[in-house]
Amino acid sequence: MAALAAASGCADAQPDTAATPLPKPPAFSGRLSPEALDMVTRSGSWPRAQQTLDTAVNKLVHRCMKDKGFAYPAKRAPLPTSLDDTAAVVDLPGRRSHGYAIATTPQQSGPPPAPYYTDLTPDRKRLFDLAFSGPSDSGDDVSTGTGTVRVRRQGCDAEARRDLTGDVTVWARMYYAPEALNGRLDAKVPRAREFTTAMSAWRLCMAARGYAYRTPEEARDSLNRRLLENNRRNESSKGEFRKREKAVAVADGECAIEADVPGTAVRVRRALIATLPKMDQAFLAELASYQSEALKRAEAILRR
Repeated sequence: MAALAAASGCADAQPDTAATPLPKPPAFSGRLSPEALDMVTRSGSWPRAQQTLDTAVNKLVHRCMKDKGFAYPAKRAPLPTSLDDTAAVVDLPGRRSHGYAIATTPQQSGPPPAPYYTDLTPDRKRLFDLAFSGPSDSGDDVSTGTGTVRVRRQGCDAEARRDLTGDVTVWARMYYAPEALNGRLDAKVPRAREFTTAMSAWRLCMAARGYAYRTPEEARDSLNRRLLENNRRNESSKGEFRKREKAVAVADGECAIEADVPGTAVRVRRALIATLPKMDQAFLAELASYQSEALKRAEAILRR
């Protein structure tokens, strides 16, 4: 746990002694595993691994809540989008429907309100919340490298995560810290040769469609400014704006696919992970080791 403590920058709460801790990670060899790179870039094996962990949590919470007299479904968790899945990342159908979602907000497509909760009386809801999350003052702030997240240490949800990782702090860092490390690469990606080549191809593709934007961000920002200007002038050309917004967003998406911008970004990020300080790489190696061991527990739970 040395690297975990170092990453926090302060003395966090002590590990949960009642839980079975995960095996101690091996010493960092200097080379990161593919799974560690996947954790940072949210690609490759990571979506399936996270789905397995989340599904195991749901099953454990279901059992715990049932013991407390509440229904909670042991449902299969959704598969997170892999950032190297170009079609999913670009989402052309969504762009055709609502562009960049500047003038038209996409309809929420999440699950309907859960009847096992919404049908409860106010008193039962309060007891349900207490059983699921524990007392509101039972949490701790856990550092992830770029900020902190609030982690509950009581309730069925915390118990489930503790069963998988031995300590809810480990769970929180295992999920959030790789994303924080990914954010440290943001400024380096646009300067990488492979990415600048992909963006040159994207610009040529956009120019062939009549758009002279340098980046997708510039396209969105330009449309945002145009909408704000239209609103200041009280212009009623929303229909024309939506039409242009969708056209630009679709062209952007099609060119991103043609130039393989999302896939290139992931490949560049994977290569840039080696430029992170050795302390961060060692920390990441520990998290990947913890994930591997937590997956074994999750898979065993799902087989029962």
